[in-house]
Amino acid sequence: MDDQPRKTWLPLAALAVALVVWAGFFAAGAYLEVGADVPRHDIRKPLIIMACMTAFLAAWGLALWLRAHRGPKKPS
Repeated sequence: MDDQPRKTWLPLAALAVALVVWAGFFAAGAYLEVGADVPRHDIRKPLIIMACMTAFLAAWGLALWLRAHRGPKKPS
């Protein structure tokens, strides 16, 4: 069995998961407003944070996919 594709994508998948976890911490902090005197739990704040992370990861994934599926380089 060829492990090369898995070895190539595994670090990228781990990085993507780490970024989602990081955004989750930011989203939880935005929702809970720990430092506020009177916290207002607004669900829109964490949704905006997670939507931005989703858009970033989608653009990054599309760029990687396009790079992987473009034709072979022409020798110069």
